[in-house]
Amino acid sequence: DDEGSQFDAKGNLNDWWTADDKKKFEERTACIRDQYGDYVAVDDVKLNGKLTLGENTADNGGLRIAYMALMNTLAGKEPAPKDGFTAQQRFFLGFANIWCGQRTDAFTRMLATIDPHSPGRWRVNGTLSNMPEFRDAFQCKPNAAMVRQNACRVW
Repeated sequence: DDEGSQFDAKGNLNDWWTADDKKKFEERTACIRDQYGDYVAVDDVKLNGKLTLGENTADNGGLRIAYMALMNTLAGKEPAPKDGFTAQQRFFLGFANIWCGQRTDAFTRMLATIDPHSPGRWRVNGTLSNMPEFRDAFQCKPNAAMVRQNACRVW
């Protein structure tokens, strides 16, 4: 997320990054901040990309690491599809499924102003649209809605 640099290896509040590290991190996370800041939570209320930056950064980095773990586990072997989906496709479908939910517009509007978590729809679409692995797993065309032309990547 966007707060890890504030704590050293022993968990003490100690900013251990160099000025250059911090600058490069902020440059990379600006992409995520701007991406999510363009998403509409409800009606005319957009997400606050700065407020949700830590969680969005964590989602993007965490899913990438989890996908790498899957690929390491598969070790180049391709298991048979299940229910018509490859292992890679099931990975992404599983991620999307955990964020399914319903909220009223009023609740969504309120959360957009105070919650550091993006709504489930954008946690899924924002993260997956940044992953070329998703595009490849579902053979998305380059101009598909779930393919960002300027995909964000922090880690």
